[in-house]
Amino acid sequence: MKRYLTKLALATSAAALIGSAAHADTYAFMRAGPDPFYQYGMEAVQMAAEQLGDEIVTYNANNDSTQELANIQDAITQGVDGILIYAVSLSSEKAAIAQAQRAGVPIFFEYGYDPELLDKVAGFMQIDVPTFGVPVGKFVGETVKEGKVAIISGKLGRGDAEAYSEGFKKGLTESGSKAEVVSEVPGDWNRQMALDATAQILTAHPDLKALYVHNDDMAVGASIAIERAGKTGEVLLASGTNGAPYGLELIKEGKLAVSHANPPSSASVMAYRLLKGVVDGSVEPGQYYDAPSTMITKDNVDEAQPWDPSKEQVAEWVKMPLPEPVKPAPGTN
Repeated sequence: MKRYLTKLALATSAAALIGSAAHADTYAFMRAGPDPFYQYGMEAVQMAAEQLGDEIVTYNANNDSTQELANIQDAITQGVDGILIYAVSLSSEKAAIAQAQRAGVPIFFEYGYDPELLDKVAGFMQIDVPTFGVPVGKFVGETVKEGKVAIISGKLGRGDAEAYSEGFKKGLTESGSKAEVVSEVPGDWNRQMALDATAQILTAHPDLKALYVHNDDMAVGASIAIERAGKTGEVLLASGTNGAPYGLELIKEGKLAVSHANPPSSASVMAYRLLKGVVDGSVEPGQYYDAPSTMITKDNVDEAQPWDPSKEQVAEWVKMPLPEPVKPAPGTN
């Protein structure tokens, strides 16, 4: 395991290290849970690491912060050079950072951004969480001029799910629609939970006009419940994130109206490369990066970036220029 270069160390050594030949490292990729979003991101990183000659050790916290901390400790014990992680919650992020700092191992987070943690990590990458639900809310509001709307959120506690809902409501209001949010329940990013929640919402509100779910996996469950209730085409279904393969199929089938796509594949490859740069000194730690995103409807569904890229596509991402950090980082003005 190489020594983690802090900002102070970078000030004197980065010039010598930038442009040096790439060498093999070992990185831990940590999923918060079993959600396919994390799985696809991990698989893309594994493909990129194979092309760059690195080794990837993978972990799954199963949405358990205690397990996540155990995973962090195991990775440190194994001597990894860096950790790329989707954290379970903000509280577990802080504990993970403390463990990594004590061991001198750089840790890069995908999602769970907190400006107060920025100078303690290798970096953060995520979509612009506070505004990400806004265009979906506008889309729904422009389509549904009035009536009842419901929300099924992701797992609460990390901050992103809460922000998606608030952004959606903001967009709905800005659209000028008279539609009203009458129910909001957590689905924890899980399609079965979303299926059950949708069935309950439709029972309580049989005249529901639109349903906003926070990701495509939950959209699958929601679409099944809508179909079972005989309301396909009556209830507009919108997804707040993803552009997953199964979400794109729902769009093609006319069961999902929109997905605000943020592919984990290319984003995770870039996050891995940024972490690798922090380890070798060519990238300054403690920076925030925007993840790529696109609104996907039936009009551009064939142009969506794949979650399951080919080796050739990953090879292109490996060679692309690294993304520039957002300066100033959100919340640091």
